[in-house]
Amino acid sequence: MLKKCVLFDVDGTLVDTEEATVEALKITMKKLYNKEYTNNELNFAVGLPGKHTLHKLGIENIDDTLRFWGEQIREFSNKVMLYPQIEETLDNLKDKNIKLGIVTSRYDYEVKEDIILNKVLHYFDVIVTYNESLKPKPYPDQLLKALKEFKIDPDDAVYVGDTPYDYGCAKGGNVDFILANWGNVDRRDNFDDKNIKMCNKPLDLLDYIIGG
Repeated sequence: MLKKCVLFDVDGTLVDTEEATVEALKITMKKLYNKEYTNNELNFAVGLPGKHTLHKLGIENIDDTLRFWGEQIREFSNKVMLYPQIEETLDNLKDKNIKLGIVTSRYDYEVKEDIILNKVLHYFDVIVTYNESLKPKPYPDQLLKALKEFKIDPDDAVYVGDTPYDYGCAKGGNVDFILANWGNVDRRDNFDDKNIKMCNKPLDLLDYIIGG
């Protein structure tokens, strides 16, 4: 593949936040609205901006609900961690002078306040968070903004993510996509494209990007 730039999603790709996100949302919906959901019913929240998740759930008081949900996520901070091999992988890519960036559905403050993510932020030259001026994934707006900041052509970049939202974002930006298929669940089940490029552990990315 030999790419000049690798862009990463955060949740489910760099940081294992899936359980914390969904469990906290379950508690939020129960405590604030007395609504009960299963994990499967809320798994869509992983990879979407928080406000869009709450819109989908029919919530009107978005800001207060988002704040409460964030507080609940912090209660699960012991379940949040970097995936194994992430730091080693970023080290290897950086050593090969590969440009590294983040394209995430998180808001700016959600990146800055994350103690776990902050362990690896120094590896990244460009970080594009979600804001209201950009359409969220699966639209390619954030990815295109990152490429513009890097002054990199889409052909020279690859986007690593874990959800169909990430895949759609990459496809819309004409950027190669690699499925981050690490963690406890086989994520291929969420994709119609069964020939999707994927890695089962972060270090496998090196084979794709720099040939080992």
